Amino acid sequence: MAEGAIQPGIDQDHTNEPGHTTSEKTTSNVEETSQAASTGSRPMVIWTPRFIVIFVLTLVIGLSIESLLTQGWLNHLYTGQWIFQAHVILIFFCWLALAVLAHTGWVRIGSIFGCIWALFMTLNIIISALNVDPSSLVLAYLNAATCIALLGSYLCLSINKTPFSRLDAWLFGLAPITGSIAVALIYFLTPSYDRSLNNLESDIATIALVLSLLVWWIRPTSWKAQPGPTFLFGSVPLLLLLLAIPSMGSNESNFFLAHIVLYPISNPLTNEPDFFLSQVALLCLLLGTIRLIFSELRN
Repeated sequence: MAEGAIQPGIDQDHTNEPGHTTSEKTTSNVEETSQAASTGSRPMVIWTPRFIVIFVLTLVIGLSIESLLTQGWLNHLYTGQWIFQAHVILIFFCWLALAVLAHTGWVRIGSIFGCIWALFMTLNIIISALNVDPSSLVLAYLNAATCIALLGSYLCLSINKTPFSRLDAWLFGLAPITGSIAVALIYFLTPSYDRSLNNLESDIATIALVLSLLVWWIRPTSWKAQPGPTFLFGSVPLLLLLLAIPSMGSNESNFFLAHIVLYPISNPLTNEPDFFLSQVALLCLLLGTIRLIFSELRN
């Protein structure tokens, strides 16, 4: 009888143990889930000391090398198109590495557009090296295609990891329509004796660069989510547009100045800042891709 009286209590203790174990497991699972959620909600730190050192060294060394290259170009030691080509090759390999390391489809597509941009730039520079007439229609087509490829890359990269606001929806929805209307208005408002395919392609390239600038700099969400790429990538079309203003009369079809600054023909003091700032624009593009590569590596 004693054994019979004690046995139910023992059995009851044994039956209660799985319940305690289950509750303990549930509690631990909840704690692990909360820890994982808190870890996932932490902002990712890209500007680590290592990255800051690499970034600053690349910027300082790049500016120093570009200053030396500008002096060598002014002294007629080499032509300018090969300096541009060296920049384009470095940027192409960065785009290629970014396409391989990309974790999202937007970054991969943007990198592919970047590689296409580099190929168009290479064709542009090679044709320029053959002493083709700067007003050639082929160069106008290449310039427009280059600017459109840059715009395509910027659209994809600016969408990645950036929350969409109402302003972004309006911008991306109206940008193609507004750009097309702007090109048509510029073309039809131009006097008939100045209308040509060269001018039309130049207008398309201009609008593409303006949209490339607005895609980054006009959006507050880009400055909050990606301040580094926003500044670097947005600086490229801004510099190209500013550099194209004084040269509109001599070569309207090439914003990368692959023809205007090949040789210090007229006034070296005027062409020197053009040549240097053209390299700075390409350096900004290189630094922007490096920044995105480090971001993908830390994901």
